[in-house]
Amino acid sequence: MKGFSLSLLRLDDELRAALASETATEAWPSLIAKRGCPVVACENKAAKIDYTPSQNDAVATAVRTVCGTLIDLESELNRLDAIVGDGDTGSTFAAGARKVLAELDANNLPLNEPATLLNVVAEKLTTVMGGSSGVLLSIFFTAAGRHLATSNDLVAALQDGLARMMQYGGAKPGDRTMIDALFPAFNAWAEQGLEGAATAAREGAEATATMLKANAGRSSYLNSDSLNGTKDPGAFAVECVFASLTK
Repeated sequence: MKGFSLSLLRLDDELRAALASETATEAWPSLIAKRGCPVVACENKAAKIDYTPSQNDAVATAVRTVCGTLIDLESELNRLDAIVGDGDTGSTFAAGARKVLAELDANNLPLNEPATLLNVVAEKLTTVMGGSSGVLLSIFFTAAGRHLATSNDLVAALQDGLARMMQYGGAKPGDRTMIDALFPAFNAWAEQGLEGAATAAREGAEATATMLKANAGRSSYLNSDSLNGTKDPGAFAVECVFASLTK
């Protein structure tokens, strides 16, 4: 994959002299003298969501259930991801869940304004979730919140959020990601209710265990032997979240 790395070395006179010595290695760029750089003050232009915390017991219960499920899954998701990815999916999801749960416990969420709540969740996730999943989930919740503000249709809003996530992330159903559980779950929710969504999410997650090629994420670097029989961690998380909401 494309990228770059930075290394730090604590210099002493001997190392400095060695690094400054001539070499026949063509790729060595030689030393570049330290020089002053201009510093420009930068103002954070990120839009902050202005909202007033509010209470809604049903919404609070749902948020607590989702967050608790993801926190409880941390070790299992990390185990699955150690097989097909970086090994940190559980930690990443749990970090986001703990942040939202902390805001819930502090009575600092607009629970009675669903559209605003989705946008606030998106904002909170960007501060604690690393990697592509944090960015993509923030896009998902932001788009869903904007749609819900005008439609008052939660499922349609979530579908719109998923469409935006697929647009910017590039993954689609069949690519062996969480989308393989989210996409059928939202479609089933619209037609069959939450129970149908849970069934579709489970079936979608189970299907990823038989997908021998991933077209997105770190799993795309692995061969079929490494993927066979292991569910995608993100899809499994979606499966468990929907299951928890139907208990």
